[in-house]
Amino acid sequence: MMTPQHNSTTPRLTTLWALLARAAQQHPEAIAFIENDQQLSYQALLQWSLQLSAGLQTCGLQRGDRVAIWLPNITLWIALQFACARIGVAVVAINTRLKAAELGDLLARSGAQVLVCWPQFKNIDVMGILNEIEPSCLIDLKTIVMHQYASLSPRVLSKQYTNINIIDIEQLLRLGTESNASGEAQDGCVMFTTSGTTSRPKLVLHTQSSIAIHAQDTIETLEYNALDTVIQVVTPLSGVSGHGMPIAAIAAQRTCVLLPTFDAEQSIQLINSYAVTHIHANHEIIRRWASLLSQNQGLSSLRRVNCGSGIAQVRPLAQAHDITLQSIYGSSEMQAKFSRQFPYDDPLHMNDAGGVPISQRAQARCVDFNTGEITPQGEIGELQFQGPSQMLEYFGDKAATQNAFTPDGFIRSGDCGFMRENGGFVFKSRMGDILKISGYMTSPAEIEALIMTTPLITQCQVVGVDTEKGMRTFAFVTSTGPLDEAKLIHHCKQRMASYKVPVRIIVINEFPMTVGANAPKVQKVKLREIAQTIMTTSKINNH
Repeated sequence: MMTPQHNSTTPRLTTLWALLARAAQQHPEAIAFIENDQQLSYQALLQWSLQLSAGLQTCGLQRGDRVAIWLPNITLWIALQFACARIGVAVVAINTRLKAAELGDLLARSGAQVLVCWPQFKNIDVMGILNEIEPSCLIDLKTIVMHQYASLSPRVLSKQYTNINIIDIEQLLRLGTESNASGEAQDGCVMFTTSGTTSRPKLVLHTQSSIAIHAQDTIETLEYNALDTVIQVVTPLSGVSGHGMPIAAIAAQRTCVLLPTFDAEQSIQLINSYAVTHIHANHEIIRRWASLLSQNQGLSSLRRVNCGSGIAQVRPLAQAHDITLQSIYGSSEMQAKFSRQFPYDDPLHMNDAGGVPISQRAQARCVDFNTGEITPQGEIGELQFQGPSQMLEYFGDKAATQNAFTPDGFIRSGDCGFMRENGGFVFKSRMGDILKISGYMTSPAEIEALIMTTPLITQCQVVGVDTEKGMRTFAFVTSTGPLDEAKLIHHCKQRMASYKVPVRIIVINEFPMTVGANAPKVQKVKLREIAQTIMTTSKINNH
């Protein structure tokens, strides 16, 4: 495997296409990606992306338009991202686990003109999901591009797609001969979904500059620029943690190993086969690795695994298998690796979430919840951030965007924490009730809204509970009549991503309430205690 040199003094590039073009020019034969043991060089990736960009322009796309990518972790995802960046088109990153209502909502609000998907990938009935989307959500959609469409002979799309052009990737590659590069640093590059206090996820829009510069900051600070670096992506490319890894690999001109979907056994095999050195993983992935690794089998090539908050829960498992963890803090708004802890510098704080900003041009501060004044070091308040990795806006939501930014340009994180004397910070908890499930920020309000569509249910509250598989959702409902819990859970499974589906839906006579300054409020802390007790009791009884 050819390994190019990297110079830390290389000038900052502000577009994605410039990152790829530089890598292809300096090291054309170096391996950019490995997928299913198939290797793709930087020059081949550049040419592929050029063809895709030409095809997309032939579909009528212009600078400022949007392409929705609904694919697993395959190299095509990355090639499309760079193709879109070349012509100034933003990618709408779609989680493969979404159902029809969720997908339709994102297509409608993003105004995506093109959707790229893979029919019948794994057990996902892509064609069936597409047929269930409300026609009103497809007003802006002009073209659907399908990966391996011809060979799979998928189901026919319904009449609501009559006026939408359906082609496969090979046709797209043949449509155009040359693309006109028009993408610039401040163009929209990619939209990630994040959850807020409403029932619909927000669309977090980043510019090419924020993605490209953050990738370059990342490789220097997290040591991805070492000559033998090999990065494996184990979290979805549709999220900030997964998306950032291959972009950083390209910025460093290193090799990236992809798995279409995470499989712990395959991940371990690839780590050892290709001497993978760096991974960003969540708690569940680390638990799955640990369950398969024996005393005689390790991951000796891994130098560091970046992991999010609550790292203390999985550190003993990691240490038992000589896996070095580093605590990382990030968000959709600031990207996944906004800050990091240095375990070798300060072992007393190696489990703390937060750390020091990765970029020297980034800042963190903490303000009083009520006054907005800067808090003294060590005093809890709201964390706020500013830096080159921050989002441009919540796409299509001016009110939410205005609320997210302070007058002097910091982003309100909605997180509680405090500052340290070294300019770093410690994240303690979310200010609201947002849950992190399987690595995704998940809004209880979204789940509650779906459950409330069921007849007889009058109220619903969703909380998080700890299980053997990590954090999961647990729902409490009040009802005017008898309910079948199994049917309710099935109802959820048919309409939302599996990681959002509650492990239990329990009928309760009334919610525990507390008297607030303006109105009584549900005691979610009490509900979490009840839910955790139910889960613990159930586990004991099952054993």
